[in-house]
Amino acid sequence: MADYGEPIFQSTLHIQKIAHQVALTSSHLIWEQASKGGPLDSPSSEPLFCHKNANAVPLKEIINATHEKDRHKPSQPSVNKSQGTKAKDTTHLYIELQCPSFMVYILSRGSKHKWKYKKLSFVCQDSHLCSQWVRNINDALDNPVFNRPKHLLVFVNPYGGKQQGPSLYKEKVAPLFEMAGIKTEVITTQRANHARDTLLEHDLHKVDGVVCVGGDGMFSELLNGLCERKLKEADLEQTQEQNPLPPDIRIGIIPAGSTDCIVYTTAGTNDPVTSALHIILGDNVGLDVCSIYSNDKFQRYSVSMLAYGYYGDILLDSEKNRWMGPKRYHVAGAKKFLGNKAYHGEVTFRLSSDSDSNPRDKKKCLNECNTCCLAGSRAVDKHSKMNDESDGVHKFKGKFMAICSFTMSCVCALTPAGASPYCHLGDGTTDLMLVQECSRFNFLKHLMRVADRTADQFDFDFIKIYRVKEFSFRPFPEHEEEQKEDTASGGIKHSKLPSSRMKTSVWNCDGEVIAHPSLQVRVHCQLVKLFGRGIEVMESKHMCTCCCSLGELPPDTP
Repeated sequence: MADYGEPIFQSTLHIQKIAHQVALTSSHLIWEQASKGGPLDSPSSEPLFCHKNANAVPLKEIINATHEKDRHKPSQPSVNKSQGTKAKDTTHLYIELQCPSFMVYILSRGSKHKWKYKKLSFVCQDSHLCSQWVRNINDALDNPVFNRPKHLLVFVNPYGGKQQGPSLYKEKVAPLFEMAGIKTEVITTQRANHARDTLLEHDLHKVDGVVCVGGDGMFSELLNGLCERKLKEADLEQTQEQNPLPPDIRIGIIPAGSTDCIVYTTAGTNDPVTSALHIILGDNVGLDVCSIYSNDKFQRYSVSMLAYGYYGDILLDSEKNRWMGPKRYHVAGAKKFLGNKAYHGEVTFRLSSDSDSNPRDKKKCLNECNTCCLAGSRAVDKHSKMNDESDGVHKFKGKFMAICSFTMSCVCALTPAGASPYCHLGDGTTDLMLVQECSRFNFLKHLMRVADRTADQFDFDFIKIYRVKEFSFRPFPEHEEEQKEDTASGGIKHSKLPSSRMKTSVWNCDGEVIAHPSLQVRVHCQLVKLFGRGIEVMESKHMCTCCCSLGELPPDTP
């Protein structure tokens, strides 16, 4: 038992009519076959030898344990249909005996990062032993080290994506929360910013998790509501000099949006059951957050993508056609591609101080990412302003098709490898991509590479990509440089393109529009905690046949 610790409780139980020695430790549930058969009244306290063929499940991957309901009814006496009366039974009435048993629900990994759950049935000698096992397992799962939620506040968006949020939650997610013993308070949102406004005033003292059923925009509402509430409680305002305060509560997201970028990036799939299981198991991963300002006035917080130009124009145009669902992005994208607009401006940025980290270093951010762990641990104040060790301020002036900031890799169905494949969830930086003016043909080649998981979408002369700690952007008229030269030479400053007619775009901030073109952006390392683990490396693991042979148990199966 050296690898798993000392047993908290152990006995001999039966799995599929075969006797097993079963033990519970503070970290694992372990069982191994005691014999090929045996009577049900075999000793209940035999030592557990834990041979190499023993099976062990970490408690962090056990959902819960429950008493199993009897599924066999007593046999009924036969009926003589021809006489219409009960036939005389010369033998005594046989009633099938049922031994008490309990079920353990455990995590099961499927293909393409999807999670399911399976059940394992243990048959006990008596009901007292059965109750002891159920109580001991669930008490072990309540250990604070697992940090599992007990009470969730759930916001359901009935309008996002394909408008399937309410039915998806009712049919697939709510039964899982109930099975895990999680209490929920469900609010169906009625308007934009309903969730954000509710979080500013709602009593959260008994809530240990806030969950949204919707898309990236819905998650952004929860993020902004919790961060703004934290500042309000401290009687502070968000300014560029004031660091945001990390919320005390984790955020969960059940995917029901158009792109589900955040869920894809943090879980590897937009499967709602997988996301629900991450929440139930109390998984925890830190996310970098950008605070965004315009003319020194705070606008909002962002966790995924902030984009100007092409992607901002797409969002603005698609808002007119929300009735089309996710297809509206394809229509708007085609229109804006044909328009081939570019915008004048100046980008100022401060590079990351980590010279070993860059957007093309081929180091993917996965579960227990070393880069994110180091970034979270080496800073005494994780949310401090930019590190002075970075190599100073850089400026880039020109005409841009797009300016994009990726605070995570932004994986989704349209970008299977991610818009910035080697961006990290919690390293305190954002990947800044500058797409300079180019032909439609070259821009199309870039867009096609974004959709190709094997291609490098940054490998063009007209694209620059940097890993930065902060940046700012300001638009300017096309002939601003000529104006400055005229002024310097004593001439009268005039504009061939008046500022009132200056051509500007909007910003796409996590699927929401920011109309102010001039922005300042700062990155705050792991400001919020998400119910998640990051994308896991897929590995085949050996498991006993009595567990692996079982199919998935539907949520409504007794």
